[in-house]
Amino acid sequence: MSKAKREVVLDVNDLSEMGTSLEEENDAPPKQLPKPLAELKEYVDSKFCYYSQPVGESEIISVEPKIAYQCSMKILVESRKLRMKTQPYPWKTERVLGSRALGRLTEDTEITGEAIGNLWTDYSVPVPSTDKSKQVFALSESTSYSRCSNCRAKCIVSCSSCSGSGGNSSYGDNDLKCTGCKGSGKMRCPKCRGNGGFRHVPTLTVKWFTCQTLWFYQNSFLHEKKIRKGERTCIWSVNHIPWSKSSSIEACIQTIHDDTPDIPLKANIIRDYYEKQFNPMQYKDNEMRRLDFSVERMNFEEVCYTMGESHVNKREPTLDNTFRFCRYPVFGEQTAIYENDYPYNCCGCFGGKTAWYAPCCTIL
Repeated sequence: MSKAKREVVLDVNDLSEMGTSLEEENDAPPKQLPKPLAELKEYVDSKFCYYSQPVGESEIISVEPKIAYQCSMKILVESRKLRMKTQPYPWKTERVLGSRALGRLTEDTEITGEAIGNLWTDYSVPVPSTDKSKQVFALSESTSYSRCSNCRAKCIVSCSSCSGSGGNSSYGDNDLKCTGCKGSGKMRCPKCRGNGGFRHVPTLTVKWFTCQTLWFYQNSFLHEKKIRKGERTCIWSVNHIPWSKSSSIEACIQTIHDDTPDIPLKANIIRDYYEKQFNPMQYKDNEMRRLDFSVERMNFEEVCYTMGESHVNKREPTLDNTFRFCRYPVFGEQTAIYENDYPYNCCGCFGGKTAWYAPCCTIL
């Protein structure tokens, strides 16, 4: 004999109350995230393969103000080179006792001009206003002349084809005229082209080019590309001031008053100037002519947060279960996010079970 089961009678009013409680649980508003975490979640949602669900359970540990500097230095460099332009030029030999042959024996084979002197101190060249330029100057006062050593100013030489015989012996018949000199045995000097001499004009070629470098200093981990794209404020600058290798960078930046305890701005500028600008060209045959230098500052925030003990920072194991991201300003009164240690930045489109961290998947 089977035991009779007890019937449970449900009141209609109880059912309606139970349904109402379930609806209230389902309609419960989601957890309101602080503004930095809400921006992080929006950023993660916008990235393909990122898994954003853990951000909803995150908690902020700290929000610290940070500073980044972008220093832009442009130095106009000048180089000078001397080149000699040589071209055939008529050489006139004076007669001596009515003989040009005697004149060629007694004349000077070279006529020199003024001494060229020092290329840097003896010639003043105005500095252009552009970042790149080139000018060529003919030093006419230093022009020199020389007699042709091949024909000795005779302008003609023996034919090289027939050795001056005028005939063509290659076919065994000397009665045939040489095709090179047409039987005369003489030809125009190929070296001076029948002019008998040369003119040598020295030319000074002056080139200007700009060496530009960008230096970044900060007290956080914001990527340099983000500093360049972010909104910055110019706090100090000098434009088109005369500059040379003997100029003092220490004296130039004395008016910068924006040093912070953890960013020695002046010391960093002095170090990078010597390492990246001065030392590479110290012993080269060039001169510094002009300096343009600006320092721009960007204020941003570094946010530290945690997503619980089960989420570990795989990029920086020393941070344990703490993660970081930066909120930096961009043009248009907007704020952008930069992070490089989010734990689920790969394969998140397949769900939380497949999502993982890949260092190569950090998007700049």
